[in-house]
Amino acid sequence: MSEARLIPDTCQTALAAIEADPLTLSPEVQTHIRTCAACAEARVQWLALEEVPFALAPAGYFENLPGRIQRKLPTRTTQRPRFGRWIWAAAAVLLMTGVGITGFWLGRANQQPLVEATLPRTPSDVQELLPEAPFQDAEDAMAQLSSLSKAEAEAVLNRMDNAKTAKP
Repeated sequence: MSEARLIPDTCQTALAAIEADPLTLSPEVQTHIRTCAACAEARVQWLALEEVPFALAPAGYFENLPGRIQRKLPTRTTQRPRFGRWIWAAAAVLLMTGVGITGFWLGRANQQPLVEATLPRTPSDVQELLPEAPFQDAEDAMAQLSSLSKAEAEAVLNRMDNAKTAKP
């Protein structure tokens, strides 16, 4: 099958006209494009391929654009005094200071009392709290002797006596 038999004659003439000049079409081709979606799509594709020179802006267009926009904006009719902002800022500072001071005093009112009632301390508690003197043994000889049994304590004392008599 040839390609010409697959495409109807009206579409072939419309495609030839579109290929020749997609911008200026005859009225018959324009009515056909309105009814035939394939030919309308082909025209859009031809128009997309067409290289059209870019439109040039008049001289000074972009330089004068900010001025033209500003002329269209409404103008300020009255000047408000600017010290109103300072008053609001001062009021905010005073409010925050008042909140801070109030919070501080409320926090102090809810504190625990500084003086608490306690039982008197026993001598063992006081001994534990006292710092040890530097360069001294934590346990003295008498404390070690009291922890021994009676037989062991007598043996230690006999050794000490023998050591004293043997020294001279």
